[in-house]
Amino acid sequence: MNYEDLVFSEKLAQQRIAQAENILGKKVVQKIIAFALFLLGVNRKLIALFLNIPQGSIKSLILAINRHGLVSFEDQRSKKSTFKPPIPKTAEPKIEFDKSYLQVNFNIANLFIRIPNSNFLQKRVILLSLLNNGLLEKNDVAKALKVSADRAGKLSKILEKEDVKSVIDQRKGQIQDYRFTPEVKGQLIEQFVIEAVSNRPTGGDRLTKIMKERCQLDLSVGGINSHLFKLGLPNIKDSLYEYFVDSKKKY
Repeated sequence: MNYEDLVFSEKLAQQRIAQAENILGKKVVQKIIAFALFLLGVNRKLIALFLNIPQGSIKSLILAINRHGLVSFEDQRSKKSTFKPPIPKTAEPKIEFDKSYLQVNFNIANLFIRIPNSNFLQKRVILLSLLNNGLLEKNDVAKALKVSADRAGKLSKILEKEDVKSVIDQRKGQIQDYRFTPEVKGQLIEQFVIEAVSNRPTGGDRLTKIMKERCQLDLSVGGINSHLFKLGLPNIKDSLYEYFVDSKKKY
């Protein structure tokens, strides 16, 4: 490269340097010029004299650039870098609960998945899939599905290996504990209504105990939840209670 063929314009240099200083700052531009002169083969001592800066600063700049790259042109006291690309935010999904739905909030803009509480299978498959992909914690998934952490871990592995049909309900022994005949379903609905109009919980855990105490029926939590959702009872719980309260006021 023959530098003697290059033509330098002092006027253009002043204009361009002033413009660059407005954008990048005087110190950054000075470092860029120093490094460019160094690349072009100018002696460090002459660079220091030309830019009116200590010779040691030139040496420090060259060492810093060789070690750290572009960020060495910046003021190292600055908390943020304009040379480095911003570090992308890591999604930290959280499971949130509501009366009528479960929501997985990804904490990125308005990105979330909302699943009705009545959609038991959909909830299970989505949460276990997110667990398999490392987006949710096992304990959080276990709590949402009302199973142990160990059980949630096993179900996630089964889903990964054997697909959706394998996690519809793995508790076959419990399903066979008692058949849900029309008479049993009728008693289940009756107990659900009693609890609903009394403004008490109506989940599978509570109704399992109630069916055993009041009706002497040994039913599984999963079986009760499954039939409640199939019958659509969780969707009318609040309206049942409101209707009951209104009726009491009228009569």
